[in-house]
Amino acid sequence: MFLTVVNLAKKTKSKYILVRMLSEAGTGCSFNVKRLRLEDKLVMLRYDRIVKQKVLFKEHKKICSV
Repeated sequence: MFLTVVNLAKKTKSKYILVRMLSEAGTGCSFNVKRLRLEDKLVMLRYDRIVKQKVLFKEHKKICSV
């Protein structure tokens, strides 16, 4: 097997990442959202269908690169 320049080059990082947003109300309600890799962690005010009102959602974890 021959090594080429392509195999030795580093992969470029993607511009966006997919993250899971988790409800701060403690209901376990979550959704996924795409954000820029270099931005700060997301905090959103969205509708929680379990509590049936708008609550704070915070970024829980990174899922994958997009």
